[in-house]
Amino acid sequence: MGEIIKINNYEGELPSLLTQTGSGGVFSEGYLHDRAAAAALEATETPTFVLTNRKRGVTVETAESIETVRPGRGYRTIAVVTDRRVLALVGDESGDREVAVSLADVDEVEWETGLRGGSLTVVRDGHSTVVIRTGTDGLEAVAEYLDAASRAWRRVETEFDAATELLVTATERREEGRYDEAASAVERARERAETARGVAFQFAAEHGGTALQERVDSLEARCERTLAAIHVGRARVTTDAGETRWREGEYEAAHDAYERASEEYDAALALDRDAIDDVDGIRAERDRLNRIVDHLEKSPLRKAVTADKAAVAADDPEDAIEHWREAMAHYRTALEIDWGAENRRFAGDTATIRDRLGAVAENLTAAQRTVAVDAMRAGDWYSDAGQTEVALAEFEAAAEAFEAALATARDCYPDAVSHLAAERDALEQRLERTEALVNGDPAPDRIETTAEPDYGASGTLGDPSDDGPTAIEDAIRPPSEAVDSRRSEPTDETLPTGDESASTVDRLRALDGDRLVDVVADVLDETAWEAERVEPDSPFDLRATRDGDRMGIVVHRSTTDDVTSDHVERCRSLAAEATVDAVLFATVQRLPADVTPLPADDDVRLFDGASIAAVVDAQSVNLLDDARPIAGEREQSL
Repeated sequence: MGEIIKINNYEGELPSLLTQTGSGGVFSEGYLHDRAAAAALEATETPTFVLTNRKRGVTVETAESIETVRPGRGYRTIAVVTDRRVLALVGDESGDREVAVSLADVDEVEWETGLRGGSLTVVRDGHSTVVIRTGTDGLEAVAEYLDAASRAWRRVETEFDAATELLVTATERREEGRYDEAASAVERARERAETARGVAFQFAAEHGGTALQERVDSLEARCERTLAAIHVGRARVTTDAGETRWREGEYEAAHDAYERASEEYDAALALDRDAIDDVDGIRAERDRLNRIVDHLEKSPLRKAVTADKAAVAADDPEDAIEHWREAMAHYRTALEIDWGAENRRFAGDTATIRDRLGAVAENLTAAQRTVAVDAMRAGDWYSDAGQTEVALAEFEAAAEAFEAALATARDCYPDAVSHLAAERDALEQRLERTEALVNGDPAPDRIETTAEPDYGASGTLGDPSDDGPTAIEDAIRPPSEAVDSRRSEPTDETLPTGDESASTVDRLRALDGDRLVDVVADVLDETAWEAERVEPDSPFDLRATRDGDRMGIVVHRSTTDDVTSDHVERCRSLAAEATVDAVLFATVQRLPADVTPLPADDDVRLFDGASIAAVVDAQSVNLLDDARPIAGEREQSL
């Protein structure tokens, strides 16, 4: 005969059957030989019943054989029923034997009693059986527990398998970029996990133990990891979409994309962080995105201010005209962007921008008039010198410049229109007289002029005198350079000079080629890429990786040679030949007219000086010499 012990009758203490080892004698029964029964249990399972017999052992029956394992002399059979399995341990001096049956594999439980005691029969998947002989008192309770536990385990495992299949589908859809379908699959898997959780809670409430709940814990953790990967994957794709919109000048669409990406990162971080593999990595990506958004929000105004300062600093009126035009276009973008939105997302006070836009329009008109008047005066000089054909060319250039000035004035500086129109009319008389002289036709000896109109414009049409956009710069300073409004007296340490940001492109152009490569690498690092130098025989100066994408970077190192379309064509060739996903051409020199900065090209991307300078300013990238190792000198690869 054997005995049956219910563990919870011991009020937290384990019976000696589970804690003792060694053989017995004539009047005492032994235990196990190798180790105590409790030591054979896993930390995650809870013993509920202990069944013993002294000589009859355990019988395992399969379709091919029947084997009975009996304990050795002085030892016994100790079977432990836990919330995870039935573990039968048969003691013997030559070594204990184990027979284990997972509760999830139990198809049927039978029990019977007789004169020689009781027997518990567990039928496993595959129709094998395990028969344990034991006592009779409490045998029915053991059978009822096993029946309830096996049904709970089979239900949980059914939900587990279905959820696992759904998670595999979710991962496949994520890798294919079908994020909605992936998220839907995870949601269905979580429903399965919730069902399993309910079964586990109910079983634990009735019978105790935590094994079922821990089984469900692992499933729910996998659901969380899979869903986090979907959120992060969609965030990365949406970030790339925002980058494309930004390159195309669609600032609002770019910001919308970045906002959606940020929401995806936040959704990932809102999940159970104990279940996610790389919380710090996700947080770092979100923080990088926040820096990119800050740069985007300042980009339109920063471009305007950069062009504005370049115009103020220009000595040549024609160079100034190009900068003033660029500044005016960017100020208009900065003014019109997010028009009508309740909460403006982009940097700059609209009233301040509008005021500066008016000043830029006046300066542009003045610069255009300066070019026109200089050409008209040159024409007068050549006309007086008898060089009528050269004079005619100068007058025609002046006419073109006056028309440009009038177009600007009509658009945004109406007070100057009448003055410019009068000057243009005077020029037309010169043109008519000079054309007649060139053609040999009769021409008047002198030009009749009308009285100059009253001119009361708020600006001046002489040489513009302007300190630049000083009232706007605070809106685009990097956070590290922002002026603390609580200080009544800003110091030189906290307030950069007005020329510092404007000269960033010039400072970049002053760098030698190697240092420029390092700066481009640092800039890429700040925009969520990981960049490294490459071997000397590589066609690239840098290689960068992000989320599995590989990009080769060609840096235009020359500080004097202009960029030509041939440079871009070479990059296109490299994109077709090299084992990278895209090629980036970086330059701080001015791009030719036939090359568009930062096009939305899948294979070749252009990174111009203004864009590099913007990131340098926004993230306080160091322009001093700080050499970066080449590939192979640190562990990183494509």
